[in-house]
Amino acid sequence: MSDELFENDSNEGDKEVSLEVEEIEEIDKETTPKSKKARKPLSEARKAQLREQLKRGRETSLAKRTKGKQKKDLVKLKVEESKVEKIYKEKVMNDQQKEQELEDKLTKKIMARMKKEAEEERKNNELISLRAQVNELKKAKVKPLPTIKEEPVRPMTPAPVVPQYNKFSPSSHFMGGYY
Repeated sequence: MSDELFENDSNEGDKEVSLEVEEIEEIDKETTPKSKKARKPLSEARKAQLREQLKRGRETSLAKRTKGKQKKDLVKLKVEESKVEKIYKEKVMNDQQKEQELEDKLTKKIMARMKKEAEEERKNNELISLRAQVNELKKAKVKPLPTIKEEPVRPMTPAPVVPQYNKFSPSSHFMGGYY
C-alpha cells in the first residue's frame, strides 16, 4: 500500500514539473526587453546649457576641495603649533627646574660657609675674651687664700630600731601578739 502511494505521487509530480518548466519559459519570453528607443538629438542650446552646468559644477567642486584642503592644512598647522608649544613649555620648565636646583645647591653651600665663618668668628671672639681674662688675672695681685680649719668627723651611731605595727602579720594578733 505504501508503494502505491509513492508511485501515485511520483506520477503526479512529473506532470506538474513539466508544466512549471513550460510556464517559466513562457514568462522568460514575455519579460525579455524590447529594443530601446533612440534618444532625441540634443539641441545646441541644450548642449551649451549642460556644458555651462558642468563647468560650474567643476568650479564649485574645485573650490570645495581647495577649501577642505585649506582647513586640513590649518588643522595640521594648529596641531603642530600646539606640539611645538608643548615641547617649548616642557623645555622651559626643565630649564627653570634646573636653575632652581642649582640655586638651591648654591644657597645651601653659601649658608654652610656662612655658618662655618660665624662659628670661627665666635671661637676667635671667645679666645680673645679668654686671653683678656687671663691677662687681667696675671696683672692682679694674688692674695693668699684663708686657711680653713677642719673639724674631726664623728662616727655615726645607728638609730635605735623601733618595731612597727603590722596588722597583717600573724605575730601581731591581738591575742598572741606583743603589742
